[in-house]
Amino acid sequence: MTPSALRVGLIGAGVMGRTHARAWAGLPGALVAMYVPDEGARTLARQYKLQECERLEDLFAQVDAVDLCTPTDTHLPLTLAAASAGRHVLCEKPAALTLEDAVGMRDACERAGVRLFVAHVLRFFPQYRAARDRVVAGEIGSPRVLRLSRVSTPPTPGSWLLDEAQSGGVPLDLMLHDLDYARWITGEVASVYAVQSRQEGKVMVQATLGHSGGAISLIEAGWAAPAGVFRTSLDIAGTTGATEWNSDLPAGLRRYGPELAESAGEQVGASLPPLEGDPYADELHHAYHALQHGLPFLVTPDDAVAAVSLGLAVQQSLNSGQAVTPRPVPAVRVPAVQERA
Repeated sequence: MTPSALRVGLIGAGVMGRTHARAWAGLPGALVAMYVPDEGARTLARQYKLQECERLEDLFAQVDAVDLCTPTDTHLPLTLAAASAGRHVLCEKPAALTLEDAVGMRDACERAGVRLFVAHVLRFFPQYRAARDRVVAGEIGSPRVLRLSRVSTPPTPGSWLLDEAQSGGVPLDLMLHDLDYARWITGEVASVYAVQSRQEGKVMVQATLGHSGGAISLIEAGWAAPAGVFRTSLDIAGTTGATEWNSDLPAGLRRYGPELAESAGEQVGASLPPLEGDPYADELHHAYHALQHGLPFLVTPDDAVAAVSLGLAVQQSLNSGQAVTPRPVPAVRVPAVQERA
């Protein structure tokens, strides 16, 4: 039996709203409506021939799921409203600015019988996904040291991202990508220590994560690059090999290990062909397919809550100058049947 098509409604017409609208275009018929509180949203809705809804209630009435591409401090109330209307929620990362709000989003969806997917897009970037595949396949042994970097031009003056009360700043908005990825690769985090540098509107944060299994992640992230520059890199060293990638280089993911050196004489590494894909389309199409078929999400609600906990731990360490233990992810609390009545 062919699963029925799902109708998706978009909320948010900023950079990520436009990015998601473009990604949804690769799945014809999925994105059908948009909340249009202003002219910018109307323009985007008309560009993609979406039904224009002036009230959230009107949007919820037209769709099965909503895609939230709004500032982080709006995620909780919008998720609560969507869940109350019985609509699935796809939400840009981070889930929220506090652990309590992230847990509230997760539990509200659980109580309403709808699903929550938080778009941690780094898991869908082909190089990062391929690197994890190699770790899972045992090609580098047990991962021991991760080095992850993400440095970009500061947000445009006036951007809501620069208001840390709305965005959480570098730890919760930018570094969060790599915090989630490090946990995905090497498991839970037992300790976080972070330092930062701020100068003339630029900020750079460096964090050391001690994982429960003994691995260490060294992560740097910052709004500190010159205009137009965005650089990322990964380097995962294991007990029998390593793999790395740098956005400055045209080559694909590189892998190192004794078997490569033995088979190639003096050669100590091998470069793969460039890896291709649209991670934003891949993540949204994955979420859509999982909703259609009742399959697991690659990013669970608990993963999203844990990422918020790690971002907050970085903030806490920056404020205290001390290593901190991330707060654990609370279990889902669904009211008993008598409480629901």
